[in-house]
Amino acid sequence: MTYGTPTWIWSVAVDDALYVRGYNGQKSRWYQAAIRERAGRIIAAGMTKEVTFETVEGPINDLIDDAYRAKYRGSPYLRPMIGARALSATVKVMPRETNA
Repeated sequence: MTYGTPTWIWSVAVDDALYVRGYNGQKSRWYQAAIRERAGRIIAAGMTKEVTFETVEGPINDLIDDAYRAKYRGSPYLRPMIGARALSATVKVMPRETNA
């Protein structure tokens, strides 16, 4: 198993789940790889975890928007991250069981 180039992405927690969005929407390379492979590796809070990725739609996006507003308030990148392009590339990140 090989992994692609590490990519910095903005993450937020909502109801004990981790969500990420592609700044460039569905054209984001990491998003395309996440959807294609449905699995990967993340480093967050000083931990490295094997994860699965699941696309997200519906009302949960309102809560995800609120979490982005709270966490990234004042950033010039906030507006695009809660806009339609990034919203279309919202992914739920879940821990994956491994046999390692």
